[in-house]
Amino acid sequence: MNAALFEGAKVQLGAMLAAREARMAAQHSLIKKHNLPVVSFTLNIPGPVKRFALADMLFDSGVDMINRALLSHGIAIADGITRRGGTGCEYIAAIDGDAYRAKAALTALEESFPAARLFDMDVITREIEHVSRADIGMQPRRCFLCSAPAAECARSRRHTLDELTDHVHTLLWQWYADAQAERIGRTAQRAMLYELAATPKPGLVDRRNNGAHTDMDFYTFIDSACITTPYFAQCAREGLCGPADYAELFARLKMHGLKTEGDMLGATGGVNTHKGEIFSLGLISAAWARLIRDGAPVSASSICKTAAQIFACATPDVCGLSGARLSARGGFALALGTALPILRREAQNGMDTAACAALTALMAQNEDTNIVRRAGEDGLEYVKRLCTDADAADADALMRMDDELIRRNISPGGSADLLAAALMLYFAENDL
Repeated sequence: MNAALFEGAKVQLGAMLAAREARMAAQHSLIKKHNLPVVSFTLNIPGPVKRFALADMLFDSGVDMINRALLSHGIAIADGITRRGGTGCEYIAAIDGDAYRAKAALTALEESFPAARLFDMDVITREIEHVSRADIGMQPRRCFLCSAPAAECARSRRHTLDELTDHVHTLLWQWYADAQAERIGRTAQRAMLYELAATPKPGLVDRRNNGAHTDMDFYTFIDSACITTPYFAQCAREGLCGPADYAELFARLKMHGLKTEGDMLGATGGVNTHKGEIFSLGLISAAWARLIRDGAPVSASSICKTAAQIFACATPDVCGLSGARLSARGGFALALGTALPILRREAQNGMDTAACAALTALMAQNEDTNIVRRAGEDGLEYVKRLCTDADAADADALMRMDDELIRRNISPGGSADLLAAALMLYFAENDL
């Protein structure tokens, strides 16, 4: 858990009381201005520190959830104000719709995920009456820490401030970790799909043909990408919440990876479509997440450096490594130093152009073990020479190269895996 995400200034009781009075005045003013009910949203944060990074993130997410929940119930937002101060963040909105329907929608939202227990959402009618849970047939909210009604625990001070604060911080961190893991997992899947879709890719499955493959096609890869997506989010969760020791962390990643390889083979009828990307993108996912957990600067280079450190701690003897594991040991140097700069430069011309140019540059340099297995060292040197002289901006030239590699039964699968890694780094950079 990153302690810096919970740091903030303390506020006094007098300031909290003044903020509550100001909030009530703002609610009444908005009701009077529009002659409409209002929704008022704050967070239940115990203790004297009301504003810190994770609380603000949850608040902003909550505002978005509220607006979407109301609109999905046919309730329009007529006007809204957001205020941010040391006593906390507030959102007050006049709504063009039934107050009781709005309360039902927001109550469902309060129960939708654990951290939503921190949401404090009031609905006030144009007659300045609060709509309660009882008014819509719901039971009172329960305590953070026990099954008793929350109001009863608050009155009796049944739980200590430290107990409440620790629990709230746990809820916030779990929410944040889940959100970050899902975001990283989606980024990995996006990289896989962009690598697949890039066309023309010499010798590889793409939208043009099946490359030098008879056992897989475009849709086989889609099936594989869909089944492996939860794995990348799981790798990110390990980076965020898993063991601090890198050797133990890698052991857990390996366990998840082996299971996912089995899932992949089940989805593809026994065809190995993404084994290299399962390893590489899983490791990158964990490294990215570990930087977030540690509050360290996140960049393409820091992700690759951390990935190499995780892998190195798990592999004291690296003699004989090849393919994706050799790339990991070197911090994905070709993906970072060769492919990523091309993606940055060429993305404005479209991702087909950028990805195919990056792939060609990788093929000119990569010691691709997939090529060696199919065509030997001579075949690898042939591909390197061919790509060194190639004009990656000439789609016709790439298609001719594709036809030639298919004729020779050459598939640069290792370079495709590096392209996926570079794409993930590119998307990570643009998502920071």
